[in-house]
Order: sequence, then C-alpha cells, then structure tokens
Amino acid sequence: MSDNNNSKTNLVINIILIVAVVILFVLQYIGNNGSNSEVADNVAVDSSVVIKNSVQEAPKSVEMPGNFSVAYVNTDTLMAQYGYYIDAVKKIEAYEKQLRRQYENKASKLKVDYETYVSQGKAGMLTLQQQKDTEAKLTQQQNDLLQMEQTMTQESGLKRQEISGKVTQSIVNFLNGYRVENNYTFIFQYGSMSALLSANPNYDITKEVVERLNRKYDFDRSH
Repeated sequence: MSDNNNSKTNLVINIILIVAVVILFVLQYIGNNGSNSEVADNVAVDSSVVIKNSVQEAPKSVEMPGNFSVAYVNTDTLMAQYGYYIDAVKKIEAYEKQLRRQYENKASKLKVDYETYVSQGKAGMLTLQQQKDTEAKLTQQQNDLLQMEQTMTQESGLKRQEISGKVTQSIVNFLNGYRVENNYTFIFQYGSMSALLSANPNYDITKEVVERLNRKYDFDRSH
C-alpha cells in the first residue's frame, strides 16, 4: 500500500516539475521577445534621431526679399543696334584702314627699291660701295616696316580697348539708373558670351533699353 502511495506521490511531483519547466520556458520566451521589442524600439528611436539630425543639419536655402525682381539684356542684340557702339566700330575700322594704307605704301616702296637694286646689280651699274649702301638702306626700310607693323597692332588694340571701355561704361551708367527707376534687384547680361545660359523672355528688357540708349546718344551728339 505504501508502495502505491509512493508511486502516486512521485507521479504528482514529476507532473509538477514538468509544468514548472514549461512555465519557465514560456516566461523566458516572453522575456526574450520583450528584449527584442525594446531593441527594435531603440533602433527606431535612434533612426528617428539620425533622420531628425540630418534634416536639421541640411543647409538652408537663401531667402529672397519679397520685392525681389530681375530682368536681363541681350548684349548681342544691344551691340548690334546701339548707335554709339556702331559709330565707334566705324571709327576704329577707319583708323585701322588708314594705318594699313600707310603700311602698304611703305611695303610697296621697299619692294620697288629692292627690285631696282637687283636689276642694277645684275646690270653692273653699282659700285661695291653703292651696293653696301643700298643694302643697308633696304635693311633699314625692312626694320622700319616690321616696327610699324608692331606699332599698328598695339595702337589698334589700345584704341579698341578704349572705345570698348567707353561704350561699356555708357551702358552700365544707364542701367544703374534704369534699375533704380524700375525697382529691379538685378539686371543680368544675356548673350553668346554670358554665363546666363537660358532665360524667360518675359524678363527681356533689351528693346526698351536699346531705344532709350539710342535716344540719349542722339541727344548727346546734338548738344
């Protein structure tokens, strides 16, 4: 009888131990899931902090004033129609033409003198001293011609630079007043040599600028 009681007792104890083990396993499993959930939450929080910080550290865009306004001038069109520039180009071209004519006259004379020297030399019409004197004279003429060519290039370049500076200054002076008059923040240059690659035609003020520049130029010439 006692043996049966002991067997029943052992069976109950084994069942209790099994249930305890199952309970511990379940508790451990739940605990691990809770830890993983916390890790995931921490990662989510950390990610949100990183994203938030990244947004805060991004460079801010420049805020433009409320009355910000722009326009542009097509300088290719301006230079083709501006009377002052057109007349200035004509003057410099006339000056360069005059210099070329002087150069060509000297070059022609050198050619004639050289051909005469060769012809007289072949005919035996020159003494040795006359040959030396003529050769020295021809050499000097050639040197003078080279010097004249260099001077022409320099003078022409300086003349063009001077005229270009005056024309540019006249345009800048006008546009400074025009900008204030029309409340523009900036007036840009647009053309084949400008950094402005594309522009909305609605901001093009070239026509009015050319007309007013020409009126001013005509007035200044007549007074």
